Amino acid sequence: MLENIFSFIDTNRDKYVAFLKEICSFEARAHEKEDIDKMVDYIENFAKNENMSVKRTRFEKCGDFLTIDINETAEKSYVFMAHMDTVHDKGVFGYPAVRIEGDKMIGPGTIDCKGGIAIGLFTLKALLESGYTKHARLILTSDEEVSNTLGGEEEMTFFKESARTFKGALNCEISTDNEVVLSRKGILRYRIDISGKGGHSGIDYFNTSNAVLEAAHKIIELQKHSVVGGNTYSCNIMNGGSVGNIIPEKCSFVLDIRANTRSGMTEAEQLVEEITNKSYVSGTTAKAIKLSSRIPMVKNDETLNLFNRLQTICEKYNLSKLKAVESGGGSDSAYTQAAGIPSICGLGGVGEFCHTNREYIDIKSIAERTKLLSAFCVEF
Repeated sequence: MLENIFSFIDTNRDKYVAFLKEICSFEARAHEKEDIDKMVDYIENFAKNENMSVKRTRFEKCGDFLTIDINETAEKSYVFMAHMDTVHDKGVFGYPAVRIEGDKMIGPGTIDCKGGIAIGLFTLKALLESGYTKHARLILTSDEEVSNTLGGEEEMTFFKESARTFKGALNCEISTDNEVVLSRKGILRYRIDISGKGGHSGIDYFNTSNAVLEAAHKIIELQKHSVVGGNTYSCNIMNGGSVGNIIPEKCSFVLDIRANTRSGMTEAEQLVEEITNKSYVSGTTAKAIKLSSRIPMVKNDETLNLFNRLQTICEKYNLSKLKAVESGGGSDSAYTQAAGIPSICGLGGVGEFCHTNREYIDIKSIAERTKLLSAFCVEF
């Protein structure tokens, strides 16, 4: 069977490269539902034309999700995952948005994570054409880059129900240099709003409460709790003040927190509450607003087992050896793992420079990763 699968992949590679180029031309961030839904239309029609079953789940604030299946009524094997939204503003790659230079395809989302869409879909098609008889699934979401804040509880239910009873979840997220991700940090994001008392910096100096100064104290206090291998606290956006000679009455900053464990996230929440409620500058008050939250994906025996099996496939079929890594970035794998499904991440296209206008996928990795995932399904 695998000989036929690999032959099919080699023969049809260009078709899926063209598919990837097409979906990368749909430039859409998570909040741009109308634009994402146009891409959803295209992927839905493509998958149906490839004789796959497609279910579309509608969402109000983000693009619709897709569940794409082969052999729906059969014994369950594995579920693949990828996301359709990107972080790029329209036009940052110029026109056309996607271009091919040698073995590189450069464009928005080529590796994060539309390359994963192409690989997941290509894997289903290769399995289907080979006579594979088990139920495999690809789920595509549209608000991963904003920590799933748009889909809400409905989205969490979607993950649980979509992955339920499958043997494992293989997330086709970005890979750099054949890395496979065994764990990902959880993410908390807050905006801290500070109120003080403004006034002229020359006349009223001693009768004011500087909101920017209070923010500075809080930022220093938060960030000094960052620990290598543990929680990290990073202030990445700050807004305060209006003109150079007026002491600011208002200030706000956005805090990004990364944690390895759920207990670490609880610890972070308590620290944010404590520092928010403490005034370092007399006369100031503050309020913490949680913007988003994503639980961590933890390395465990099930994850290691998936990785070892994937590595076995690489060695057996002379595919590129994988590197096990732990990442500070979050992903949807956390939710399939939380649903009790063994999960692993970073099985998408190989490339570099995600979240920049230099983002590219190594085109050769599309066929290689498709072979890896197909062989994995057949043998395990």
